[in-house]
Amino acid sequence: MNIFHSKKFRYGSVSLAFTIIIIAAVILFNAIFTALSRKFVWYIDMTSEQVYTLSDEAVKLLDDNYLNIYTPCAGGAIAQEGATYYEALRDVENQNVTDYREVTGLTPGVSDVSRYYYLRHSPDVTFIFCSDKDVLEANTSQRYALYTVLELVKRYDNIHVKYVDVYTNPSEVLKYKETSGQDINSQSVIITSGTESRVYTLSALYTYDSAGQNIIGYNGEQRLISGILAVTRAESPVVCVTYNHGESDSLTADSTILNVLYETGYTVHQIDLTKDDIPADCRLVLVFNPQSDFQVKNEYSTVSELEKLDRYLDNNNALMVFVDYKTPVLPNFEDFLNEWGIKIARSGETPYLIKDTDASLSAGGYNVKGTYTTGGLGASITAQLRRAEHPKPVLFPQATALVNPDAYEEIYDEDKDVWSCTYFKNGILRDSYDVFLSTSGAVAEAGGKTVAKASELGNEQAFSYMKVTCETKSPASGDTTYAYVMAVASTQFASASALNNSGYGNHAVVTYACNVLGRAVISVTLDCKYFTDTEIDSITSKAANQYTIVLTVVPATIIFLAGTFVIIRRKYA
Repeated sequence: MNIFHSKKFRYGSVSLAFTIIIIAAVILFNAIFTALSRKFVWYIDMTSEQVYTLSDEAVKLLDDNYLNIYTPCAGGAIAQEGATYYEALRDVENQNVTDYREVTGLTPGVSDVSRYYYLRHSPDVTFIFCSDKDVLEANTSQRYALYTVLELVKRYDNIHVKYVDVYTNPSEVLKYKETSGQDINSQSVIITSGTESRVYTLSALYTYDSAGQNIIGYNGEQRLISGILAVTRAESPVVCVTYNHGESDSLTADSTILNVLYETGYTVHQIDLTKDDIPADCRLVLVFNPQSDFQVKNEYSTVSELEKLDRYLDNNNALMVFVDYKTPVLPNFEDFLNEWGIKIARSGETPYLIKDTDASLSAGGYNVKGTYTTGGLGASITAQLRRAEHPKPVLFPQATALVNPDAYEEIYDEDKDVWSCTYFKNGILRDSYDVFLSTSGAVAEAGGKTVAKASELGNEQAFSYMKVTCETKSPASGDTTYAYVMAVASTQFASASALNNSGYGNHAVVTYACNVLGRAVISVTLDCKYFTDTEIDSITSKAANQYTIVLTVVPATIIFLAGTFVIIRRKYA
């Protein structure tokens, strides 16, 4: 008997073929589903921190500021068929743009020289990862950034992603290295739009513990969305950092503050005021921990750095200054600050060192957190932070104190319950406000001895850690101008441990201050997603049990039914 014609062989062949078909179908389905899930980012984020999912706050920020970017047209632009034009609405006080209103009644092909027009659009943005996609997916930490970008690509039509192996194709990213001045390697991600670009390292997308060793949270939304808004703005403002007074030593040792300004949207330039003029597109000058005085005109010099700062501030600009308890006596620069309502508190020539055990986050009492003020210009800088149910602490480690100069008059506004310090002369009005204060239990030390107590100061009964002054000039002819000077009494306020830790509000204060002082900078303050729990707990136990039943019982039932069908067919064939 030929075995190939036997009933047993025929039944066995059908069973084998059916099994092969089922297995092939499962493999094919799995391959197709995997390919589609990778292309269209299909996954369920079951992490408690929702690390792989864009937060509602991030989506709103992009919807408000990326989908609605307004680019100015030239005055008297010709109206185009099908285009919708807008005009800017500005507040009365400082002329910042508050909103845009659609322009009606324009006829295509006709210009209106009396109005400035804006066009609303969403520019193309491309994320360039400097590693292959497979490499990024295989690495747990890199995968977080990849999935954030893929979520953005999925949600917004004008956002794209690209993968470049920088080791085999370094020329592909060379131009970004040259324009940004940043090192680019396999751990870099580049955000580009038009001629603008931002470069980040993947490690910068995370928050580390106090020792700076272990990753404790993912802060990629904050960094990546800051990058999108920075490269898509119509104007990229400049921040000029002075460097000829010993500041570069501090900034070289810890340049985190420059990275924050870079992320916020500024182009960072260094400037030597003894040689260079402040460029017209500069919106903010940063003086960080000066160790020598600013030059003025005298018998040895024909250049005054302070006159340059004065002229610069006359054009609706801002100055940000960081000092601390080691700042040497700087007669010229301190006289300049005094004119702006900001004075470094000293005992003789020694700056105060504030000890506040009631508000210190470490033993000794010197790692202090500031108390938010709730009125005036100072409070406007922290308004968004204070709206939180539990506002983040803002640190001022090793802080000195800022006090009001004698030439300023202290005024209390009963209606607003806020103190201000005011100076008015020759049509110039300067109002100085506190942003953060010590508690009333704080004391000031100098030379190891207590030299002052907050409880004896009167008025607010606290030392000031941060002050901001607004100057208003209202000439008889011409527009009113506004200028701002902000001083911070702690250089450690801008340290990496303070600015990079999302548990503190220091980073947010800098971005909000840039918004208020530097004009038109979009504040991005998205919460870090801390890795506090590695278990899947975003679904209930009941739902988890249902998933388990479905994933175990259903496949087994299908296989059982298929096997039963085959057996019955074999028996009755």
